[in-house]
Order: sequence, then C-alpha cells, then structure tokens
Amino acid sequence: MKVGKLLLYHGSDQQIDRPEWNHGSRYRDFGQCFYTTHSRAMASNWAEKNFMLHPVVNGYALDFDAAETFNLRIKRFHADAEWAEFIYNNRFNPGFKRPAYDVIVGPVADRGLTEQFAKIETEGLTFADVAPLIKYDRYKEMQVCFSSEYAVKLLKRIDL
Repeated sequence: MKVGKLLLYHGSDQQIDRPEWNHGSRYRDFGQCFYTTHSRAMASNWAEKNFMLHPVVNGYALDFDAAETFNLRIKRFHADAEWAEFIYNNRFNPGFKRPAYDVIVGPVADRGLTEQFAKIETEGLTFADVAPLIKYDRYKEMQVCFSSEYAVKLLKRIDL
C-alpha cells in the first residue's frame, strides 16, 4: 500500500536545512533526538514559547514508502505505563541508556511530570498508576523523534 510523503514540522529559532539528531537536551520525553510533529500549529506554538524573539517553523517531507525499505527501528508509544516509564527514564534517570531506535513516535507529556513521578517513590504507585495522571492533550498531534543519523537523513527540508 502506497502512503506517499509525510509532512513534519520542527519549531526552532533558525532555519535548519540538515537536521541533526544529537543536539539538544537528553532529558526530554524521548531523550536526545530531532523532534518533529505532524502539526504545523504545534511546532509554531513551541517555537513561539521557546524562541520569542525569532520563532521559526521548519518543514520536512519524509517519503514514507522509501523509508520502509530502510528497515528503520521504529518505536510507537501510546499514553500507557510503557510510555510513562520511558519518559521517566529519559527525563530523570541519568544512567538510562535508550534502546537503539531510529524513530520514536508518541504523545507529548505536557505538565505535571515531576509531581506524578514523585508518587512512584512517595506513594508506591506504579507507572501504570501514574500514566493516566500525566497531563497531556489526547487530541494533540504526536511527536515524532528522529534518533539516529540514519533516520534523520531521510528528512528533506521543504519551503513553507
């Protein structure tokens, strides 16, 4: 089945012609990688919030049909215990070594992470208990994280 090109967006303070996966903080939802989203509005909001003086939205095309031939290691998350534990480890566990995924897709954890994750230690809750308590907008677009040189090279910049 042909899927075609997938359009993705990245909020920044500059135009990025050649994305790099190994810049930025490793303490994000999915660790250090090049974050994109299907939503231009979400990328724009992120750029405006973080780069008020010069927000820029970059657009990229991913030829999904061609990408399938590259045998990418893709991890897809839903807002569940596995997702919560993965976010916890990336954000709060300095010794965590992320599995070697090329692309990671899943919900954005917006607010309340520290408070909810503290309940694991203070109240004995599990990640399954905490996952529904993490505030995220279930209608928000997913984040798509490119976490290898191999994967990020598949992104082709487009003019918006």
